[in-house]
Amino acid sequence: MLIGVGLGPGSCDLLTLAAVKALKGSRKVYVPGKLAADLVSPYAKPEMLDFPMIDDKEELLKLWENNARIVADEARAGIVSFAVVGDPNFFSTFSHLRRTIQEKYPEIEITTIPGVSAITAQAARTNIPIEGSFIVSDGSPVRTKIILKPKDLEKIKNELIKEGYDELMYAERLFMENEKVTDKLPEKGDYFSIVVAQQGKPDTNLVYFVGAGPGDPKYITVKGRELLESADLVMYAGSLVNADVLNYTHCEMIDSFGMKFEDIVDVLSKYVNAGKRVVRLHSGDPSLYGAIIEQIDGLRKCGIGVKIIPGVTSLFAAAAAIKTQLTIKGITETLIITRPEGITLETDSIKELSRHNATMAIYLGTDKLLKITEEVAYSDDTPAAVVYHASWKDEKIVLGTVGDIADRVEKLGIERSAVIIIGNVLKPENFKRSHLYE
Repeated sequence: MLIGVGLGPGSCDLLTLAAVKALKGSRKVYVPGKLAADLVSPYAKPEMLDFPMIDDKEELLKLWENNARIVADEARAGIVSFAVVGDPNFFSTFSHLRRTIQEKYPEIEITTIPGVSAITAQAARTNIPIEGSFIVSDGSPVRTKIILKPKDLEKIKNELIKEGYDELMYAERLFMENEKVTDKLPEKGDYFSIVVAQQGKPDTNLVYFVGAGPGDPKYITVKGRELLESADLVMYAGSLVNADVLNYTHCEMIDSFGMKFEDIVDVLSKYVNAGKRVVRLHSGDPSLYGAIIEQIDGLRKCGIGVKIIPGVTSLFAAAAAIKTQLTIKGITETLIITRPEGITLETDSIKELSRHNATMAIYLGTDKLLKITEEVAYSDDTPAAVVYHASWKDEKIVLGTVGDIADRVEKLGIERSAVIIIGNVLKPENFKRSHLYE
């Protein structure tokens, strides 16, 4: 048997009697560090295992498996303790060890003895009692929610399910007489009860195509951020995605800039097949000039599905920066989104489309701006704008007309990463009030 023993926040006086009994009754007591060893030493001779703070995941996996083997070998012969500072079930080294042993040596019985955690210890030291809801985080994704003293359990259950929690446990009078632990929630909760809700494992065999938004990291969707936070791999377009957006993720990241299509699909497939949550991060919205269809087709041929999480495209961020709307009653009700010919497009329809006198938004064309303004059917005095890095910290807005916008942009040296907007909505006159306000 293996016992995870909580040693409390760091004082010998705060060990529980149950912890001391377990330490004295174990044939071996393992610890992950010196502080734990010092707390154990009055009651047993601790044996330290190596758990270094390194980022090499392959090396860490080897160390975990080696330590699990050592502990499991001893646990087969009798009671063994693994003692940790705080509580063994709360942000603990023991959690990793237990998971590895359960995977590799399922025959080993495992139990734990709780200890005083740093959360309640700080309340004692700071004189700040915890009287309401609070959040504890180490920066990793929030996949667990704990509700104390629940009353209307049916309402609580429905709310948790809506929030994406799909594994619910109810516990009542823990370590007391008439203790109850079940995944069937009763109608009403006891005063000494608790609900633990967890989000299950992510969908398997999927790649999530996530829109990073136009640049400002706060413009990513809540769903997009959640996926970045919970991902095992994020592959992103380094030349297009604002690096600040990547601060939401804590996993392995790969810049796809310069990678061939086949290599991209191979890497994404490899991680999915290994059971990892994979995010393919695109700038703006993946469905607008995102070049995702080729990737989706390649993944499909590998038997892998996709989910697309939309994002705010740079055009909408540009309109927000200019403080206008792209369709205005009495001026135009039509928005045309297009791009000029280039390496990946043999011919374009900009000249023909411009004859509609609608608002025109042109992506991927800043380096061809002069040619575009010479070809469009708009008059030279039609308002035009170029917004560089819309919503980024270095955002630039250039306002002018079809006749002079190219010169204005050239003087600022803007050649890429900008949206071109042409149309009278940029300088609205004689517009009609929306029927919403009539």
